[in-house]
Amino acid sequence: MNMSEYLKLASELFRNIEDKLDELEDEIDYDKADGKIQVNFENGSSPLVINTQRAIHEIWLAGGARAWHFKWLDAEKKWFAEAEQEELYQCLAQLIEDRIQKTIEFHT
Repeated sequence: MNMSEYLKLASELFRNIEDKLDELEDEIDYDKADGKIQVNFENGSSPLVINTQRAIHEIWLAGGARAWHFKWLDAEKKWFAEAEQEELYQCLAQLIEDRIQKTIEFHT
């Protein structure tokens, strides 16, 4: 994957995440900077951070004491953390659900 492809995929991912977070505005506040989204919770739960790792074409997600490194799997068309065997949207949804006690689903 070249840098242009990575940036396009990362931009699409961030747009999808922001769309879902906007739907949860009563429970969540988020800050966006270049290549980073920090998700803060109204109930005081620990924040989540999603950020790009441009040099290695990954997306990193940190929540609490855990962190995931997601790589794009072109054949499956998804961001996937090989070490944890988790897909990014499912992992992020579960982390948010655990904090707000509400079921959510990302539509890609």
